[in-house]
Amino acid sequence: MRTERRAHWLAVAVLAIPALQVLLFLVSWLINAASPESVVRSLLGSEGIRWFFGSFVDNVASPPLVWILVGAVAYGAVRESGVIEAIRRSPAQRTYRQTFALRMVLVQMIVFLAVWAAMAFLPHAPLLSATGSLFPSSFSRSLIPSLAFCVGVGAVVYAVLAGGKQAPADILAVLTSGIRKAAPLILIYVMLSELVCSVAYVFRLSLP
Repeated sequence: MRTERRAHWLAVAVLAIPALQVLLFLVSWLINAASPESVVRSLLGSEGIRWFFGSFVDNVASPPLVWILVGAVAYGAVRESGVIEAIRRSPAQRTYRQTFALRMVLVQMIVFLAVWAAMAFLPHAPLLSATGSLFPSSFSRSLIPSLAFCVGVGAVVYAVLAGGKQAPADILAVLTSGIRKAAPLILIYVMLSELVCSVAYVFRLSLP
């Protein structure tokens, strides 16, 4: 029931956002036609059309889109690998391969976090900014992708060692399962980003 409700509202969003985009086209044209000296820009004018098509990639290409993608990869890998089910079981219920795989995942994460911390928290660490701060810096900009990478690699390690998923096609399936599940969110984000940027363009608003 929850899955069906979620799919329903995702479908509503996918249909509603383009409708709002079309409405913005019409409203901006009507306001501009009724009051040419208004600060409102028209998306149906030559300048508005050039902006809409010429800035689409810049409007959509942003860190949140990357976060959604890498987060989906990590989430799908964890779900597909079966590592969550193994963690929930008691040690007596796990097979030897599952226990060994969990230990290897723990070692991998400890090593990754130790190296990552060394590159961020030691004096003159390479991930610090030029002024030596963490925010903003290469550390803060890579925080979500780095954590997603660590989680995704850990899930693959578990899937290979415990789940027997050693074929390249199996590993690919583990890494791409989350992308399939996140496809509606990616579509909504792309359309919503363009709508927000269009509103900012029409009403001359500044976005952060």
